[in-house]
Amino acid sequence: MTTSASLRPQGRRVEAARVPLCELHPGRLNPSGANFHHSAGRYLCARAARSLEAERLDEAAEVLITHLRHQADLPAGVLVKRILGELRKWRHFGTMQKFADAMIRLGCDSHLVYRQYGQALIDRGELIPALDLLKRLEERARDDRDEYPEACGLLGRVYKQIFIEARGSRLGMGESALGQAVAWYHRIYESDANRVWHGVNVVALLRRAERDGIRVPDAPDPGHLAARIRDHIGRRWAEELPAWDYAIAAEVCLALEDWRGAERWLGKYLGAQDVDAFAIAGTLRQFTEVWNLRIDGGPGGGLLAVLRAELLRREDGRISLTPDQVQGMQGADPSTFERVLGDTGSSTYKWMCLGMERARAVAMIRAPDGRGRGTGFLLRGSDLHQSLGDGNFLLTNAHVVSDDPWDRSELNSDEAVVSFEALAEPGCSAPRYGVTGVAWSSPAKDLDATLLRLEETPRGVEPCPISKAMPFLDEGQRVYVIGHPLGGELSFSLEDNRLMDHDGPPAGRPDRPERRLLHYRAPTERGSSGSPVFAGQGWRVVGLHRAGGQSVRKLNGQSGTYAANEGVWIQSIRDDVAKSIETGRDAP
Repeated sequence: MTTSASLRPQGRRVEAARVPLCELHPGRLNPSGANFHHSAGRYLCARAARSLEAERLDEAAEVLITHLRHQADLPAGVLVKRILGELRKWRHFGTMQKFADAMIRLGCDSHLVYRQYGQALIDRGELIPALDLLKRLEERARDDRDEYPEACGLLGRVYKQIFIEARGSRLGMGESALGQAVAWYHRIYESDANRVWHGVNVVALLRRAERDGIRVPDAPDPGHLAARIRDHIGRRWAEELPAWDYAIAAEVCLALEDWRGAERWLGKYLGAQDVDAFAIAGTLRQFTEVWNLRIDGGPGGGLLAVLRAELLRREDGRISLTPDQVQGMQGADPSTFERVLGDTGSSTYKWMCLGMERARAVAMIRAPDGRGRGTGFLLRGSDLHQSLGDGNFLLTNAHVVSDDPWDRSELNSDEAVVSFEALAEPGCSAPRYGVTGVAWSSPAKDLDATLLRLEETPRGVEPCPISKAMPFLDEGQRVYVIGHPLGGELSFSLEDNRLMDHDGPPAGRPDRPERRLLHYRAPTERGSSGSPVFAGQGWRVVGLHRAGGQSVRKLNGQSGTYAANEGVWIQSIRDDVAKSIETGRDAP
């Protein structure tokens, strides 16, 4: 939420006032205005870019492009470089591609712009267009000492991704792409031993080739190459290195099967000032896709648990886990966390395990044909009202399950089947339970909530505890949503969402006093309806996720809309359950 000083409610912590990029659109900025160039360029960068939703970001970028199109001179290279850099840093690859495309058409066709265009294509999965663009860039940038190595590295990245996504197929480009990736990375490393990023990719791919039984002609010895890179970085041990150098050193240790060394370098990496969610996600992808580390067994698997936990703690970090990965993270060795993260390792391990325990209480709600229709989660009855006792109930949205015909829900209660995916044993489907009835319900137009009785609940699973208070609206405050986006059967997503606003106590101004809402970042996908919304510190439920969209009406009497998720405060649900029981109001 962005609040000016004069509008700040008392007794409530809020973000420092600033104008976010989502407020930059044609109705607020005049593309022909004298101050537009400075303002738009500044807000497209730095703090603004990281909190934007795609639609509003695209709109703001279009305004800037319109302004630049009407100028007599070419766009300033420094501004273009900065904007592309920030868009890449915060993973806005769709806007990054559009902006780079527009700059090239305006005549700002530097090697850097083409290279960032290629980067955006790769991260959007458009590998063949990226390959074509980067090959042409490699030809024209051969005399550019800065951009030529970067272009070759991205060509290696494209071929590496083609090989990974081939998943062992020997058809077409799959197997040959591995050799091509090695060649492009090795070309740069051999010409400049300081390009250790290129070198470590050669090592990683050659070790992968060994595991897969693929011969790469004229390839160097990966062990000798790994030792060479390790010595190069080791000579700079006393320096404060860039985060990527620490990640590279950890990979070299994987190649040499020096697991303690990998832990030591990974600790330096995660403690570096310049590491962020984008970097950690890339390292995690490299460890799983290329090095084939597995959390459920084998040396080095504990590193994945640490990376996933740290990714989740970072701003804009998010993970998707299969049931065996949930169990593997719960079974991770706490000493690995302590060795990698030092003094914070023990608390990070406990925090992660608590989150994984909450995931076990989250269920997919299925139709009779087995398809996922939404999410629900276990609560202890007495946490909602003493008369419900210590039995477990499943809470979900009324638009997912309801016996009220006015709700137009996905399912009636007698049709719903509940499966707890995080409890699935390897090679087996998750346990499923039937629904015996509705204990309480509030229509979709009100609290959009239904409390279900199950014929049986899984043993050994703790219900989710609920929070009595709304979280403070601090800058950077986050909530976590565990659910089944798109009705995914074998995985669930754990999203890290910045808390944008809420209309709860002490200073909220709800439209309806009996219904308090929370808004948080990044609209989730269909199937997340009914997910629990957790406050991160103690993993307590603060809300029931109900909707998300690009034009959600703002809270607390503010005008306008924004892209957001919306959840109902759990205490509003608790109050209505109590009122229903104490007044004798029947469930549908």
